[in-house]
Amino acid sequence: MQTRTNTIEEKQKELEAASGDRKLVNRAQNGELRFYGSQGMVMNPLAMCDKLDKMFGSGAEAIVHYMLFESGRETFDKMMKSNHDKSRGELLKALVDLQPCHGWGYVSLMIVHADPPRVELSVKNPPIKAQRGSQKHLISSFWAGVLSIYFNRQLLSKNSGYSAERDEFTCIIST
Repeated sequence: MQTRTNTIEEKQKELEAASGDRKLVNRAQNGELRFYGSQGMVMNPLAMCDKLDKMFGSGAEAIVHYMLFESGRETFDKMMKSNHDKSRGELLKALVDLQPCHGWGYVSLMIVHADPPRVELSVKNPPIKAQRGSQKHLISSFWAGVLSIYFNRQLLSKNSGYSAERDEFTCIIST
């Protein structure tokens, strides 16, 4: 436990130093972990997905998609409302940079077109290694929600896949 706490604290200091911004990571005394005004949690969603798949079959995919899509929308919306001094681009970069702290891998976004929006998403060392059941929507749906707020229009994830050889999840997020 002590080792893990030190690792998180070291990462917090590293992020604050790199950004020069103390709002980036704020560990309040009451146990909250906030990133630019949006509360974060450490959790393992894979067991949740397995249980939902057993309970609801293919319906679990829709449940997980909408849960993560709304989570992404709400996260980025709160970040924007709490940080009027930052641009959308700065906040999107900050969210991308924070993903390893949450255990979601190393995210890379390439905006291919801004209008209509088309973004190529890749995640190195993602927590989801299989493309089965509701798990396949965890990463892509979250980022579709984030980017829907970023571009101010409803976006969808498409062509998602995982390469074990490269240990990389990829998808396209567009209209």
